[in-house]
Amino acid sequence: MDTRKLKHFIALCEHGTFHRAAEVVHLSQSALSRSIQALEQDLGAPLFDRVGHRTQLTVFGRSLAERARRVLFEENELQRELALARAGEFGEIGLGVSPTPASMLVRPCLIALAHERPQLRVNIVMGRTPQLLDELHAEKLDMVVVDATDIVNPGGLDIEPLARLPGDFMCRCGHPLLAMPRVGFDDLLRYPIACSAVSDTLARQLVAAFGPRAHPSRLITYRCDSYEIQREVVLHSDTVLLSVVAIMRAEIESGGLVPLGVMPAVLAGSYALVRLPGRSSSPALDRIADLARTHFRA
Repeated sequence: MDTRKLKHFIALCEHGTFHRAAEVVHLSQSALSRSIQALEQDLGAPLFDRVGHRTQLTVFGRSLAERARRVLFEENELQRELALARAGEFGEIGLGVSPTPASMLVRPCLIALAHERPQLRVNIVMGRTPQLLDELHAEKLDMVVVDATDIVNPGGLDIEPLARLPGDFMCRCGHPLLAMPRVGFDDLLRYPIACSAVSDTLARQLVAAFGPRAHPSRLITYRCDSYEIQREVVLHSDTVLLSVVAIMRAEIESGGLVPLGVMPAVLAGSYALVRLPGRSSSPALDRIADLARTHFRA
């Protein structure tokens, strides 16, 4: 149904005469009369009784008036939501993050969006890279920020590399390892080692650098995707943490954690911002992408 005719109908309901209603909707009286007649023909029922210069709703007109107001209200709300979505103020975003990007990006991203776009709904899904890519392909997520080395089949994906992040083994201030003049890989193995999930690529790099004992299946004592939990365990025990250094920057700067300098500089985490190609973006999604680039560079 043509909503313009409904607007003309409601104007006549509210103003009572063709003269006043025509002024409100910026039509001539004859054009407004034709619009109302066309609506009556569409519906197959008379909507108004003409009483002198005024009009009165018929029983059909009263029934339509209530529904027409709801239709016009919903149309206005839809237009408003679309305008806000185009401006990046409203709508809903699905964002997937693997453990390392989650620890770096989620908190500052949500803080920024809360200030800039308080009505934007953001659904954050944290998981392993293969699972998140499946949900991206299924269009359940709009964008994912994941471990690039875990992207097995890059075909059909728009992949934007982010900054590489060096990693290292770390321990708490006061750990027995810090009493040694120089810490080697063999020294680490005397203590539990905590780490999140390790990609096959990083696993091969660890084995190439340190030998078979460095394979995650043998190396990692506590595998946990929560960096918050890892941080607490390492700060309150002799557990050694294998992590991207940037994630623990605050603890390192405060002296709570100490990088041991065991990891070769060439071993660094590779991360990427991934979307489906050809899909329309939005200002809100572009803003999240900018935040990801900024925080990974920093």
